[in-house]
Amino acid sequence: MTRFLIGNFRWLLAGFLMTMGSAFGQTYFVSLSNSALIERFGFSHGSLGLVYALATTSSALILLEFGKIVDRVRARTAAMITVAGLSLACLVMAGVQGPVMLFAAYLLLRLFGQGMMGHVAMTATGRWFEARRGMAVSIVSLGHAAGIAIVPAAAVALIALTGDRLAWTLSAAALALGLGPVLWGLLAKDRMPEGRATDLTETESTRPAPAKQSWRRREVLRAPVFWVLILCAVNPAAMMTALFFHQLHLTDVKGWSAGLFAATFTAFALARIVASLFAGGLIDRFSARAMMAVYQLPMAAGLALLWPVDAVWVVPVAMVLIGLTAGTDSALAGTLMPELFGLRYLGEVRALTFAAIVLASALSPLVTGYLIDAGIAFPVQLAGMAAISVSASIILLALRGRLNAIAMDVYSRTPGSSPS
Repeated sequence: MTRFLIGNFRWLLAGFLMTMGSAFGQTYFVSLSNSALIERFGFSHGSLGLVYALATTSSALILLEFGKIVDRVRARTAAMITVAGLSLACLVMAGVQGPVMLFAAYLLLRLFGQGMMGHVAMTATGRWFEARRGMAVSIVSLGHAAGIAIVPAAAVALIALTGDRLAWTLSAAALALGLGPVLWGLLAKDRMPEGRATDLTETESTRPAPAKQSWRRREVLRAPVFWVLILCAVNPAAMMTALFFHQLHLTDVKGWSAGLFAATFTAFALARIVASLFAGGLIDRFSARAMMAVYQLPMAAGLALLWPVDAVWVVPVAMVLIGLTAGTDSALAGTLMPELFGLRYLGEVRALTFAAIVLASALSPLVTGYLIDAGIAFPVQLAGMAAISVSASIILLALRGRLNAIAMDVYSRTPGSSPS
């Protein structure tokens, strides 16, 4: 483990910093301006959710094509484009003057923050590592947990001191003047893909045979199992986005303080770190496919607890349970697609899955926001989300045999043949 970390430090750190930087476009950070926006422009929960959903959906559609860039340029170039776009997004958010400008800000935040930051980091990591891919992706995904642990609490304090507009301006400066130059240096050299040179940390005896063939996007889209898989796999993003987007509303309903809820993101992050590290080792040993059927169950338990219980203790308990699913989900995000569909066209395939995740995270705040406006209590909605998560786990368990067959096909069929 130590040798692996030292030998691959620059690439693992670059991926970690990019996933951490995605925090500036994630719902748990963006939603901290909701109260100020509602007061400033008179939005309802539903109308604010609508703007957010339209912008997020638009970013998902753009990501379908824009995400292919990671197949065409070096990781450093893709990272610099992403950091520049996210910095611009923060500046636009700082100067929002109405719904149209808010839409533009949300669009850029979701495209470059939630979308491209993680997409570039995970796609590059998936290509760079094979025998230890699960471990590498788990380490890189810890940046998500670090962002969750640090950014919300820091943002709440900063907004209280300076207001949300200056906080967004300072965020832009941190990205452009801090993260950008560091990534430029770390990614000056690409990691030699496995199989072309001896890997000092992964010997030939432990490295599995590389995939003989890879699926193109059009092949993936024609596979019915892919659509069922995606509908289930996007569920954690949808559920967590809805919860985090309406976190201030939930605290009002339950009588909790916003600061208390923000503080429990640290518990969420710690659980995510633990789950991500354990999941990485399990994926390397058993496969990502084997993890799919069970990883949503802790989140289901956490969401279910938030429905009937008003006591303060339930918040950290629920956040830990949800964090366990989030950590495993992060590890699966970087390992499942290369495992099933190969490496050559990984960028375009992962752009498709990232777009689906972004779309799901667009719709969930919109739907839940309108349900709140219609009088359906948000805690009751959380119970429904728990039931959906259990159903997704059952479906994924039923799919396990088919996913195993697809993975075996990728590693056995000859180049030029069609996927079964």
